[in-house]
Amino acid sequence: MPGPAMTTWHSPTQPMQASDARLACLVDDLWRTHFADVPRPNAVVTGFGYPWQWRLGRIRMSLDGGTTEITLNGLLDDPTVPREIYVAIIAHEIVHYAQGFASPLPRAQRHAHADGAVSRELARRGLGATEGALLAWGADVWPALRARQLAARRTRRAPLVLAPCAVAGNMV
Repeated sequence: MPGPAMTTWHSPTQPMQASDARLACLVDDLWRTHFADVPRPNAVVTGFGYPWQWRLGRIRMSLDGGTTEITLNGLLDDPTVPREIYVAIIAHEIVHYAQGFASPLPRAQRHAHADGAVSRELARRGLGATEGALLAWGADVWPALRARQLAARRTRRAPLVLAPCAVAGNMV
């Protein structure tokens, strides 16, 4: 098995954020405790990404197949989000990896969520309760957290400064 997921998809000149490092450690911990039988033939990177409005996480593989990236919604980079939520999302994405989606492993079925394959696999690996916790948290807490985070992002944006239309008397 290649080394730990202690990298992000940021450039080598951009240092790893502490929150991304925590996610990478969580991926490695989950892999060691619940997915030890799943080979990791390519590099797995993890971190917070785009602040999607509805999606909590995503897994995808690079075009050359050398790297798989697990991305969590950037809005979840918040100290109020319980660790169990991160565990549920990352475990879900690792199940996809184990079943051959966004990984070099052979596909277990044609569609990623066919016949509750992810839920069955999480339950088989002792992670079924995390899925229930995620569903409850998603219904009760996520809408307010999402609204608060999106509003905060809107207020942090720099004001738009328009350049003058005429330069030295010429219209641009």
